Amino acid sequence: MIRLSSKSILILTTGCLLNGCSQGPLPLEVTLHQDYVCAFTNNPKKTHYSFDNKFLIFVAKADYTNGYKSTYEKEYSNVPLPIEEKDCVKIPLKEFEKNVAYDITLDIYKTFDTRICVVEQNNKLEIREPEPGETSCK
Repeated sequence: MIRLSSKSILILTTGCLLNGCSQGPLPLEVTLHQDYVCAFTNNPKKTHYSFDNKFLIFVAKADYTNGYKSTYEKEYSNVPLPIEEKDCVKIPLKEFEKNVAYDITLDIYKTFDTRICVVEQNNKLEIREPEPGETSCK
């Protein structure tokens, strides 16, 4: 039988907690509608309210020289969680410049994020994923 000291148990417990909490953001789903970008988690097992029944959505241009600066943010309180597309967070399309990469972050109990560009192809708007490290879509 192995005996662990209180200090060893504390170190193991702290390590396990830090490892479990250090997961990166989860993927955020987005779809394009006529007047808005629709953001939702599509992950019922990982989508839960925080203690205050609020969540935040942030949009920022992907900018590696000037750092993260939100161009749009909104707090939601006591509304259905954006798990399915029907309950998505609606971000006005006017918040996006064409061909510019944006980070969209949904902060609930966990963090969900994605990087997108809104592009025009044959007079029709669509969402694309920019290449890693790129700040625009071509």
